[in-house]
Amino acid sequence: MGLKEPLEDFFYKKVVRNLLLLSNLGRRSALGEAATGYNFDYMYENKAHGFLGIGLLIDKILLNLPAVQATRARRVNIVKILSNEIENHKLRGEATRILDLACGAGRYLADIAKIYPSDKIEIVGVDFDKKSLELAKSLSGKQGISKERIRFIKGNVFKLRILKKLGQQVDWRPNVVIASGLTVYIDDDKVITMLKQIYEGLDKDGLLLIDSQESNPSRKLMEKALKTKEGAWVLYYRPPEQWRQWFLKFGFRDIVVSRDPWKMYNICSARKS
Repeated sequence: MGLKEPLEDFFYKKVVRNLLLLSNLGRRSALGEAATGYNFDYMYENKAHGFLGIGLLIDKILLNLPAVQATRARRVNIVKILSNEIENHKLRGEATRILDLACGAGRYLADIAKIYPSDKIEIVGVDFDKKSLELAKSLSGKQGISKERIRFIKGNVFKLRILKKLGQQVDWRPNVVIASGLTVYIDDDKVITMLKQIYEGLDKDGLLLIDSQESNPSRKLMEKALKTKEGAWVLYYRPPEQWRQWFLKFGFRDIVVSRDPWKMYNICSARKS
């Protein structure tokens, strides 16, 4: 092994990481909270904070990284797709029932509830992180969104039994299922199992909305200097063709895959036959 890798590791782990600790976003991400819903919500909010002037400057730089800009664009694109689905349901006189797996702080769920304050929309968000759920409830509460419109439930979606449990708990079947920021953390076998169970739990003609990462311009920074609660921040990267194959395999139709300008996120949607 040459000198390049040890020097690179030293640079990221000793120099970059110590600088990141001065920034709010950097500190959370370096100390194990990188993949939490409340950390992503900080990116959505896009207001820099930090220790001393240099910490504030670093936070501003981090919040303007291409990967973070792409994350904010993802929120906008999800809201657009959900809005289109809600409008279609309205034309047919149907209610929209949204299930968000690994919902985090649920900011785009609150966006939708605010855009359609008087329409028939029922939203259930599921996440395992208590702090993210507390923030989600706080955000929706501050915006005057009732608990009847958005319900947040604690559950481990990685165990892939949430649809069945949800049906037993509240006698409720979604016609929209969202899995944003979820599949990048699980291997192919778990994704396949998840798709099978979503198909079974989704209402007929219901929409599945998934985002996936094809690449990440901050990959080296993430893997060498940042951490999740489970350890290193390592993601599964998948091309659009993989999602098309999986959707077809389980009988989904009307498959749409769109790439963002940074060629980072692919927003994938498909409809249950």
